[in-house]
Amino acid sequence: MDNLIEYRKSDEEIWIEEFEDWVPQRIYDSHIHMINNALIEESSLHKNRFPDTPLNTINKWYKTVFPNRDVNSLILGKPLIGTDINAHNEFIHKEIKNNNLLRSHRLTTPKDKLEQIENDIKEKGFQGLKVYRYVSSNGDINECNIDDYLTHEQMELANNMGLWITLHMAKQDGCNDKENLKNLTEYTTKRYPNIKWILAHVGRSFTYRPIEKAIDTLKNLPNIWYDLSAVTDIRPFMTLFKNENLKRIFYGSDGIESVSFHGAYTAYGHFHYQVAIDQVESLNYSHTSNRPIISLYEQLLSIKQASKFCELSEEQIEDIFWKNAVREFNIDWQ
Repeated sequence: MDNLIEYRKSDEEIWIEEFEDWVPQRIYDSHIHMINNALIEESSLHKNRFPDTPLNTINKWYKTVFPNRDVNSLILGKPLIGTDINAHNEFIHKEIKNNNLLRSHRLTTPKDKLEQIENDIKEKGFQGLKVYRYVSSNGDINECNIDDYLTHEQMELANNMGLWITLHMAKQDGCNDKENLKNLTEYTTKRYPNIKWILAHVGRSFTYRPIEKAIDTLKNLPNIWYDLSAVTDIRPFMTLFKNENLKRIFYGSDGIESVSFHGAYTAYGHFHYQVAIDQVESLNYSHTSNRPIISLYEQLLSIKQASKFCELSEEQIEDIFWKNAVREFNIDWQ
């Protein structure tokens, strides 16, 4: 765990002050990844970039960052370049197959055969698919449409099987991109009515604008859910909590490595950037005794403050942190 997170006094203090009496006793983390570097080709820029995170490491991390909480999770395939897709999905299956409180989404690329996807769903228990822009067939990982990294044949299969799809949308405006909104509208209302979509990172709203502009469309579409993972700006949460059906929101962390640094995913107008405070050479602490906290706790602070502004009840907060996932994923959590 030492190479995954440096849990400091400032982190412990903020947990005690802000979260100990607020975060529910149960948490269902609907966005966390496993990593196994042995399954990434040697030439990949992602090879050994992040430490391995098997299930026992994830559980140790949970005990550190969510002390005295009962945490379970939806494991998502990790979209790292050069990954052996079948081996990675087999790795996830073996790690979690004996735990009926966990769920998983199969890492899926446009090159994956329908027979292999269907077999993994039936034989390995994946409840859905995890897709990502890195494998876009149009060659542009930033400006690509949904069907560039998830084929229509794969969507037809997912529709026939009633699968979940965790979607990290590309394009700079995320869920507010005109093509993304057009496609989601078509897919949910016409072509693929049985697919259940989880829009990761509040529809990729690391700034206020994507969800603020898209919410009036998204809230009226069927089979749309959101996870709150990695976002650290309060404004997307305020927009979501104020306008959406709270039953369609899942807590998610994006753990481990993406949220264990001290800093935040900081918004500057319509631009956002991952700012790791320890890498800012000009930083000094002469004006204060306070110190930075991990990005995960920046996220929790924003969720907490947004829930206060939107006057969420304790029951609604529990819905977001675990009850919605337990209901929608058919989990018997006694």
